[in-house]
Amino acid sequence: MRRALKYFGVGVVVLAALGWVALWAWGNSRHADPGPAALAALSSDSTVTVVEDGQFLVFRPTLQEPRLGVVFYPGASSDLRGYAPVLRRLAAAGYFVVGVSMPLEFAFLAPDRAADAQAAYRQVSRWAIIGHSLGGAMAASFVHRHPEDVQGLIIWDSYPPPNESLAEFPRPVWHIHRATPDGAPPAAFAANRHLFPSASRWVPIPGGIHMYFGDFVGGGYVEDWEPSITRGEHQDRAVTATLEALREMESAG
Repeated sequence: MRRALKYFGVGVVVLAALGWVALWAWGNSRHADPGPAALAALSSDSTVTVVEDGQFLVFRPTLQEPRLGVVFYPGASSDLRGYAPVLRRLAAAGYFVVGVSMPLEFAFLAPDRAADAQAAYRQVSRWAIIGHSLGGAMAASFVHRHPEDVQGLIIWDSYPPPNESLAEFPRPVWHIHRATPDGAPPAAFAANRHLFPSASRWVPIPGGIHMYFGDFVGGGYVEDWEPSITRGEHQDRAVTATLEALREMESAG
């Protein structure tokens, strides 16, 4: 019996290891690398200090005390640094932004990383959370399970997991999403609107696409349509809406 249990335990470990290897290989085949604009945004200057330590990618405003802490969850198989152009602009507006690295670049493997960021930077007392794609779903999951730990949630182009509805969450929730030229969201977003609070704000980016929330080269995401605006226009609109949302969250109780 002991020998059987021993072999069973070894088998479980081997299968788990094989599963991790398969997940890593699949993710690596779809990997989105940071583009030139993203790499350029990683340098500190007189307005924003950038710190990379392998665990967090931090953008800190240097000319003022941070107005609010912001944790950011990246999309699947996407290099966190690819979001630097947008995250840097949030920091320049006065927000302390902490992008968190995820195991194998899949946020579902560590949905509570926001708590690690909050613990690492205890000098910041109030936080909001932003997530893109799978990172948006897992940011919503964190809010569902830790509703008192954030001032609000901003989802970029995603929606909460079906079993973790935010319909009763009392603080601000914004959904900033790609849209058709007439402003309609993808069908999957519309079908899951009930997972958001009834008072949530939905901000379409007509003509935008999923991967324009960052600056990426490559990647395996299949877009629903060709963009009809530039990456810069998309990011301008995303930043404007995100800053409006963060200002609302500053005053949230």
